[in-house]
Amino acid sequence: MKIIHAGDLHLKKFYRGRLPLEVSNKLLEDTWRAFKDLADFSNEVQADIFLLAGDLFEREFFNLRDLKRFLDIIKAIQAKVFVVFGNHDYLSSDNLFLKVDLPENLYIFKSDLDFYELSDLKTRIYGISYDNYNFKKDFSSVKLDKNFINIGLFHSDLKDERYLPLDESFMREFNYLALGHIHKRGKVLDNAYYCGSLIPLSFKDEGKRGIIFLDDEKKILEYKDFSRREFVNLDVKISEDMTFSEILKNLQDKIEEDNLYRIILKGRSLHKREIESFLRENLSAFYFEINNELTQALEGDFEIKDKYILDLLDTFSDEEIERAARDLSREYILEQYYDI
Repeated sequence: MKIIHAGDLHLKKFYRGRLPLEVSNKLLEDTWRAFKDLADFSNEVQADIFLLAGDLFEREFFNLRDLKRFLDIIKAIQAKVFVVFGNHDYLSSDNLFLKVDLPENLYIFKSDLDFYELSDLKTRIYGISYDNYNFKKDFSSVKLDKNFINIGLFHSDLKDERYLPLDESFMREFNYLALGHIHKRGKVLDNAYYCGSLIPLSFKDEGKRGIIFLDDEKKILEYKDFSRREFVNLDVKISEDMTFSEILKNLQDKIEEDNLYRIILKGRSLHKREIESFLRENLSAFYFEINNELTQALEGDFEIKDKYILDLLDTFSDEEIERAARDLSREYILEQYYDI
């Protein structure tokens, strides 16, 4: 028996923040491309079971055209496809999946725990969908038939009471427990795994992303990557003796063409703002943003020593906009008060 375990596609995710429209649109298409690649992979390995562990789409942006595109990909999958809905795509009465005819190979779990029996594989797939953004159920009375291979499909946060927390004793009842909601893939118990998001979705999602592939006959459980680009938080250490060209070259050498970078400038320099402007004009990348945390050095290493002025500067927080305000205030004080 071969199983695909995927989830957290977040199709039609709206990228809030600094991303320009053309970059955001490319990221939206990345998810569709990865899902199509996953469908092709499932057919190549001749998977029997295809599990989707919730948060497949963003409710406020996903429309009927998107649903048709999604279902066209599902129809091409040879395996039986099982879906639970999570907190982003919960199964209330206005969910688009309830408005259309579904492919024969697709089974959707409703908002009460249920199972689907694959008699030829002696296997039962258990699952449950959210019916609201926050969702909790008690499974203490559930008994599984040990004459079957029992697989669980749940969108769950094991540490947050709002998102279907699961008791460990219940989790251990399954031969395999396919979890969604946490975007970082990993092992929870010997039988329980988060597949992670299909592709990285923000700078919180560092590293590769993809799915879990299980081959019961070969006793294989492995992660498969389906992301072509990564979100990278990149610390860049700058010293006072570095030239602008050296800083640019050292940074450019670390940049990979398809990735998105949040560059954090650290260290000390006489040219804090000039370095940032130079990098913005000359650095080449698919996308980058710069957090300038450089300490402004001064000719002769002059520092403010007045306690009242230092206390005033300390009232600014470490939020980006307040850091900038603090630096401007400091420069103004040095120019006006200390005549530098």
